[in-house]
Amino acid sequence: MHEFASLRVPDWRLPSLIAILAFACASMAAGQTESVLHAFQAGSDGYFPETYPVIMDSAGNLYGSTTYGGDGDCTFDVYTGCGMIYQLTPPGESGGNWTENILWQFQGGTDGGIPGGLLMRDGKLYGAAGIGGSGDCSSGCGYLFELAPPGTTGSSWTKTALYNFPTLDAECGLSAVDSSGNYYGVGPSHNGNGSICEMTPPRTEGGSWSERILYTFKGVAAGQSLGDGSGPLGVTLDAQGNLWGATLYGGFCQRFEGGSCFGTIFELTRPAQAGLPWSESVAYRFSNADQNPTSGVVLDQTGALYGITYVEAYKFLDGAFTVIGTFSDIPPNGYAPTGGVILDAAGNVYGTTGAGGQYGKGTVYKLTAPTYSQTTLHSFAGGADGWNPEGPLTPGPREILGTTQIGGNDGCTQFESGGTGCGIVFRIVP
Repeated sequence: MHEFASLRVPDWRLPSLIAILAFACASMAAGQTESVLHAFQAGSDGYFPETYPVIMDSAGNLYGSTTYGGDGDCTFDVYTGCGMIYQLTPPGESGGNWTENILWQFQGGTDGGIPGGLLMRDGKLYGAAGIGGSGDCSSGCGYLFELAPPGTTGSSWTKTALYNFPTLDAECGLSAVDSSGNYYGVGPSHNGNGSICEMTPPRTEGGSWSERILYTFKGVAAGQSLGDGSGPLGVTLDAQGNLWGATLYGGFCQRFEGGSCFGTIFELTRPAQAGLPWSESVAYRFSNADQNPTSGVVLDQTGALYGITYVEAYKFLDGAFTVIGTFSDIPPNGYAPTGGVILDAAGNVYGTTGAGGQYGKGTVYKLTAPTYSQTTLHSFAGGADGWNPEGPLTPGPREILGTTQIGGNDGCTQFESGGTGCGIVFRIVP
């Protein structure tokens, strides 16, 4: 059996890597009701769904990943299990229970673990494992995988390793896919500032997947105050096929008061001819007033970008930066926004805070356009209700779905916060 002692959790996988799409529901009013669809139980069921969203297929099934748990032989300091991929199936009748189906439990060794966020295309799930594979790292450098649904009812899903990342610098966490089936994401880099990567499927039967690093961030040079960013938090595609995102650090660095750097909004422009280099430009540099982005960005139909920092929600259009929501730590306000934002067809903005609210366990909020007045849709109470909704929200036809990192039961202890519970999947409906 492959032994794992205090395995490396890749730092670049810890921020939210998914750029969230807008959803079609025209308006979600205050007075929402929240329900718990699934409470994770640890062990083979997994625990701590962390900072990645669930995704929904056309039949209303939900899919997601947990960083830990499953029955694999991995140990990460105090946490055990290599992670797993799950499906939640809606009940056949109103008021019934959702059914969990564990699609894959990572086993360590070549099979690896630490699954990141998932994307779905043609009914198949795609994602990246943070360890495992055949790369030149002590526990493997991770790999790109596909999970295909069974051909007959009751059979198992099939996992296929598509591409083994050869080195740590080559790892790529997926966050966007174009109409041709090319996948885009972010990863580490040799200089520590991160990179934008592209994973391309084979164009002929029997061919191989390939990877290309589209851009490596330079950060801020010694003695300078301005740079192109550092620590990308995911990418999203615009209508022209260009990539947009935000970086956690870099951009503008104040030379005094500790020399903090505050992050950027960037654009990566597709070349006119395939195979030529993409070009990066900094659209906005955050300041100490804004603090640092904590998510990627989402675009609306006008090309406006929306996202969050440690202290605010923002809108960026045609070079103009507008704060559309602030988060005071005075109860019962929610604060410490997490997971990015989603939009509805009316331009309203929805997101989560990891703390605050009526019970101090985090909230789901709405910013109502065009004034972006703020409403708390749900305050998490801890216990069975969940606690710390760090992951991005997911749009449903007439609902909002998401996860909390802890809460749900008493079976797990989150050592950083001291909270208990293995995490939940929740739904908020009008």
